Amino acid sequence: MPAHLPDDVWETLLDRLASGHALAAICRDDDMPSTSGVYDRLERDEEFAGRFRARRAIGVRTIVDDCLSIADERVDDAVMVADKRVRIDTRLRLAGKWLSSEFGEKTETVATVRHELVQLTPDEANL
Repeated sequence: MPAHLPDDVWETLLDRLASGHALAAICRDDDMPSTSGVYDRLERDEEFAGRFRARRAIGVRTIVDDCLSIADERVDDAVMVADKRVRIDTRLRLAGKWLSSEFGEKTETVATVRHELVQLTPDEANL
């Protein structure tokens, strides 16, 4: 696919990204740019890169929403339960990587600082 594509092709790519489709899967379609073509455009087009990040964030939220549907699916046996767990876990892990500000592991650092004020005599201060 040529580097200069019509705007509607790029919009379709962004729409599909917002729908939770993986970039690699989108780019496998004949009418879409290659993944390297997308990354090239991201590097050279700041405006497109901003729209890409915004649509990717929407797509990540869509993927997380899909986890509820997967969890609600009726299953008949332990194998299907295990399959659901893997599908949900994979989506949540990717969400944590792709949109860590919302879905990443939260860490909390607690520090206790203790200090004492000691009044020195003039002789102690001039060590």
